[in-house]
Amino acid sequence: MKVFVVALAAMALCSPVAADQVFHKGEDRVQVFLGVMDLNDQTGELQNDNGNNDPVEIDFSELPTIGLEVETPYGSRDSGLEYGINAGGGISWKGDDTKFAGKVAGSGSTVFFRIDNSVTIVEAHIGGYIRAHLGKTADVYLGGGPAVIFGSHDVEDEEEEEVPVTTANGTIILKESDSSDIILGYYARAGIEFDLGSGAQWGLGVRYLGGELDFDDTVGKFDLEGVQVLLTYSAWF
Repeated sequence: MKVFVVALAAMALCSPVAADQVFHKGEDRVQVFLGVMDLNDQTGELQNDNGNNDPVEIDFSELPTIGLEVETPYGSRDSGLEYGINAGGGISWKGDDTKFAGKVAGSGSTVFFRIDNSVTIVEAHIGGYIRAHLGKTADVYLGGGPAVIFGSHDVEDEEEEEVPVTTANGTIILKESDSSDIILGYYARAGIEFDLGSGAQWGLGVRYLGGELDFDDTVGKFDLEGVQVLLTYSAWF
């Protein structure tokens, strides 16, 4: 997967030069998507004042996701294999009424707890794509490249300023806090779309976001491994 993403990123970086040597169709395919994002379970460290940085297993719920992709083809968009530049972005979030689940291990005992929190992932990217036309009824596509990713994690408790969690090693204080980070990561996308007529298509797609965020005031370093399952709608503009 990483080799494929790097290859497409290189194609995207080279495409402005190649664009002067091939015919640019002059129209963009705009894809709007809606779906959910599943973040892989993580292991982090609670950033507390007790100095222990207690380990915690992180299990975020699925995040609603919306966004768009813009494909600018080079060469004929009606050829069997279309290629070009892919730019876009999206936002995934979970509101304040959701829960953050974790467990803290200490001296042979495990304590489970759930606290209010909100998570937001925003990303923008540019890379390359290839799209194969399966006759006049369906397309399959692949894309990938670098992405700028912003993440925010807010720990909230509406009733108390601090949330105590007691373990065999003492009491861990989970303070009401928030943390954010912005990184250079990568994305990959794939999907299939079916013709609706008049230059419009609908389909199913998947996207992947990767990188490492540092929520230094809440759970520390966080390996972002997010898979998005999407419903898509595309049209020419």
